[in-house]
Amino acid sequence: MTDEVREYIFCNGPWPDPAPLPKEKADALKHEYEYFYPFDIPSSAKDLVPNHLTFALYNHAALLPGDKWRLRRRSRSLGRMRPVDAEDGLEDANFEEKTANANILRVHTHLGWCEDMVKDQANSRTGPRNYHDTVFKNEVNDLINITHSHYEATNYKDALKYGFYELQSARDWYREVTGDVGMHRDLVLYWIRTAALLITPIAPHFAEQVWCDILSEPKSIQHALWPTPFKPVDPTITAAGLYMRGTIKTIRDAETNLPRMLQKAAKGKKVNTDSAPFDLKKPNSVKIYVAKEFPEWQNTAVQTVKDAYDEKEDNVDDAKVRQLLVENGLINDKRVMPFIQAFKKRMAQYGAQTAFQRGERHPARVVALPQEVAEPCGCGGLVG
Repeated sequence: MTDEVREYIFCNGPWPDPAPLPKEKADALKHEYEYFYPFDIPSSAKDLVPNHLTFALYNHAALLPGDKWRLRRRSRSLGRMRPVDAEDGLEDANFEEKTANANILRVHTHLGWCEDMVKDQANSRTGPRNYHDTVFKNEVNDLINITHSHYEATNYKDALKYGFYELQSARDWYREVTGDVGMHRDLVLYWIRTAALLITPIAPHFAEQVWCDILSEPKSIQHALWPTPFKPVDPTITAAGLYMRGTIKTIRDAETNLPRMLQKAAKGKKVNTDSAPFDLKKPNSVKIYVAKEFPEWQNTAVQTVKDAYDEKEDNVDDAKVRQLLVENGLINDKRVMPFIQAFKKRMAQYGAQTAFQRGERHPARVVALPQEVAEPCGCGGLVG
C-alpha cells in the first residue's frame, strides 16, 4: 500500500501507474470502504465521547472529502448482544459477571431447545389451531412490530428486550398452556425463524447458527427479509391473552395462600377464609363466571370517557369528564375515578376503539368463548 493507492481507495484519487498491486484488488477494497461508511465509533463511557468524537471529526476533515464526514456513535451496549446492563443514551455500560453468565446459559438453552424441536417436529401437533395457538401467533406478530419500531428508533436495548426476552416469555407461556396437547408444529417453526431474524442485527453469528445449522436453510440469514405478518395484530386477542394470564395468576396465588390462611385461623387468629379447604395433592378445578352485563356505574363511566374523547386529537378532556360525572351524580363515588384511570390506560395500550368495545369482544368473553381457528402459519414467506 502506497500513498497513491490510499488516495485512490479513500479519496477517489487517480490510479497510479505503475501500481504495487492489481487494480482489481484495490477496487475490492474501495467497494468495501464505500459500502460500510459511515462507520461506528465505539465509546465505552460518556466522558470519552467528546475526546474520541472530536478527534475522529478532525481526522476526517483533514483527510477525507465532505461526503465522508458522517459518523455514528455506538456505545458498547449497542449493536451487540453482550453481557451488559446498559441504556441506549449516554449512561455508562454496566458489565456484570452474573448477567454475563445468565445470558450465556440462556443462549445455550435456546440453541438446545431449537435443535430438539426441529429434530422432533414429526411428533409435534398439526392440524387446526386452538385458542392458545391463535393467541400465541398474535403475540409473536405483535412483538415483531414492536421490535421493528425500536430498531427504527435506534432503541437497541428495547429491541433486544422485545425481540429476544419477551419473545421467549411468550414461547414459555405457550408451552405451559399447551402442555396437555402439545405445541403446534407450524407455530414452533414460525417462532424459531422469527426469533432468529429479530436478533440478527444484534447477534448475527448466533442467528446464523440457528438459521443454517438448525433450520438447514441453504442461504445465509443475511439474505432473509424482515418478517412481515400476513394479517394485522388483533388487540382484542392480545388483551384476552393478558386477561387469561392475570386470571390464572390470581387463582394460583389464592391456591397458594389458602393453606397459610387456614393455618393462621387454626391458631385463633382472625382471618378471612371464605374458601373451603382442599387437598393440595389432588387435582383441583375452578369455575369462572362471566357476567353478561357490566354494572351500570361502569357503563356510565365508560360513556363519560367516550363523550369526552376527541378522536382527532386522540385525547380525553379530563375537565369534561369531571363535568359529566357531576351531572351524572358519580363525582363522589370512590370507585369511579380509579376505574376511569385504569380504562384510560387500556385506551393507551390497545387503542380507543378497542377499549370502547365492551360487549362480545371483551377479553373475558373472548377467553370464555374461544373459537377454533385455522389460518396459514407464515410471516413474509418464512413458513409456508
